[in-house]
Amino acid sequence: MKKILFLSLLPAILLFAAPEDVAAQQYKLKQSTLVMGMKTETTIYVKGMRKRTETGSMMGMPPAPVVIEQCDLQRTVKLNDKKKLYFIIPFSKDQEEVIDEDIKTPPSKTKPVAPKTATQKGGTITMWYNITDTGERKKIHGFTARHIWTTQKIKPSADACSMKDSIIIKTDGWYIDLPQFNCPVRYKPSQMPRDPSERTKPDCMDRFITRKSGKGKLGFPLTETTTIIMGGSNPQMNQFQTNMETVELSQEKLDSMLFEIPAGYTLAANEEDLQDKFDMADMMKQVTNGDLSKMMPPVSEQKKVGTMRIGVYQPKSADQLPLSELQQNLVLLLRTDKIDAVAINSEEEAKKYNCDYLLNTEYTKIKQGSKVGGLLKAVKNADPNAATSFNIDAVFILTKFSDGSVFTQQNVSGKFEGKIEEAYRKAAEDGGRKILKALN
Repeated sequence: MKKILFLSLLPAILLFAAPEDVAAQQYKLKQSTLVMGMKTETTIYVKGMRKRTETGSMMGMPPAPVVIEQCDLQRTVKLNDKKKLYFIIPFSKDQEEVIDEDIKTPPSKTKPVAPKTATQKGGTITMWYNITDTGERKKIHGFTARHIWTTQKIKPSADACSMKDSIIIKTDGWYIDLPQFNCPVRYKPSQMPRDPSERTKPDCMDRFITRKSGKGKLGFPLTETTTIIMGGSNPQMNQFQTNMETVELSQEKLDSMLFEIPAGYTLAANEEDLQDKFDMADMMKQVTNGDLSKMMPPVSEQKKVGTMRIGVYQPKSADQLPLSELQQNLVLLLRTDKIDAVAINSEEEAKKYNCDYLLNTEYTKIKQGSKVGGLLKAVKNADPNAATSFNIDAVFILTKFSDGSVFTQQNVSGKFEGKIEEAYRKAAEDGGRKILKALN
């Protein structure tokens, strides 16, 4: 889930440059993004100096707030249409220092930084930003697009409160200029992954320093491949990739009210209030009566060059668990930029999909995490709310498809908090991470 949660920050990290033409503009775009095998659809409206972004939900999760960029007012507005709430975020004008490393200037005296008060906390977050214009150009949807590479390396100090782990973001994309849409380049993300313990502490403020280098400009993205490495070069890093493409781009008359705060909406106390509560049990109900497989994209029989493929069998358990859902959760968890995973039911399917490995999972014990103990009555009696923690034992065996030999066996044993759906998902995630670590 860490990957999925982090993906909600991506729109805040993407950078946009200023267009040049001053002709009138009204555009509607539809973009498709593939994230860990899951596809989301985004609709974007652009009129003059304003842009509205509506992002679809992923895998039954609550949809992201609508984002309106009002470049003329130097601010971003976020809306929750269900709650009829809005929140305004001014474009960042302080707390960020930008250093152009390509411009050599003599050292100058700088104003001393004011010392922190006794109650104020925070550290320094440094970002190294590099942009490269490859010089390649091509026509996309009638526009001349530029081929641009960017790299962002973000590293927090030990006392930073906005984030704790280093992040590297690499993009390879094609960009165009849209007339009039003139939002400034923002190096500092408008939202960072904060430590949960600091969310309600406004006195925790970080200083941001950006060291930029390279030549070129971005613009409006039509296609982007983004590689995200969480943890930097740390051995425990997580790496995954997203692929975005524009499937439709049209010019049509747009209602100006699309880019305003709707009448009757109330100002939220903070940005977190805009987010709908994530409920795992509710998500399971929403996903086509519990069948995650219907949300998965079709699997190609041919693997991508340079990747390995794991065939994931449906887990085994003596208890009444929704094993098909658990199988699909494992498939999603195991997908990275170098590893593909597919749900299979037989060796014939494994051969059809050219699998390199097979994963067999068995839940050997599931008990209520209480003093009374006992078997999983909460599931057998169709009362999953009867307990909020479970003791779970499971074994994950990865074998080579070519000869059937065991590549690795990983055991999971422990107490997992949450209702039954969340508890067995957490156990599966624990086992899946161990499998990925053994493969790296």
